[in-house]
Amino acid sequence: MIDTHLHLWRLSTGWYGWNTPELGPIHADSELSDVSAAMAEVGVTTAILVQAADHPAETDWLLDLAAREPSIGGVVGYLPMDDTAALEDLLARHAGSGLLGVRQLWQDHDDPHELAAGTTISCLRLLGETGLPVDVPNAFPTVWPALVTAVDAAPDTTFVLDHCGKPPFGDPAAWARWERDFAELADRPNVVVKLSGLFAGSGLAPAQESELARVVELTRTTAGAGRTMIGSDWPMARGTTDYAASMIRLDRLLGGWSAEEQEQAKVGTALLTYRPTASSSVERGPE
Repeated sequence: MIDTHLHLWRLSTGWYGWNTPELGPIHADSELSDVSAAMAEVGVTTAILVQAADHPAETDWLLDLAAREPSIGGVVGYLPMDDTAALEDLLARHAGSGLLGVRQLWQDHDDPHELAAGTTISCLRLLGETGLPVDVPNAFPTVWPALVTAVDAAPDTTFVLDHCGKPPFGDPAAWARWERDFAELADRPNVVVKLSGLFAGSGLAPAQESELARVVELTRTTAGAGRTMIGSDWPMARGTTDYAASMIRLDRLLGGWSAEEQEQAKVGTALLTYRPTASSSVERGPE
């Protein structure tokens, strides 16, 4: 398996203002050494590091780690999206560095419509021209209208819907809206769905098995295996489950898919979307 969503952080840097003591077990450093043995245990041969701070220094730190660690295939990092020329310069600087995608914590920004702003759209189109996807975290419901606008305005850019947009577990009214909106968005050809971040809960209660099964079913019938990939979102579920259990549970959720579909979701889509530097035990899929 390729884990397409692993977070590493060091709180002493001061980059993670959202990570407060109120988060309990999550409020602790996250190092590769914490999970490397568990990755090997469950057959994760490659992991993609994903930014957790809108700070360029974090991107540089993660890229340095990726360059030194064989099990890290690359980084989905933060880059500013408010100046097309500046972004173009940064993309040139990072060419060949292991930067596989771009992400910002749009859900935490003051303007929920920022993703659909004109300058942002120009930057998103530039990412499409350079072949870099953009990850969008925790989109439902606040960022959702802007995300739909951005997806349609930048059709040549691949948008990765982290955590399935964050289904509102335990909230029937909101669930019905999420289900409709998710199905419509995931049907678009430039959207890839990331089955991740589902076990820490994102609504009124932890996810029920029936809700998880519905998420997986909707993903299969809309995005299909060819636009689905899996990620641990570790350590966001720390205190609820452990790394190995998260990946095993994801594996089991795909149990009703064909062998070919499972291989695509576990490896193939990640290779096509992010084009990571895969370890020797992972063969590249078709380019």
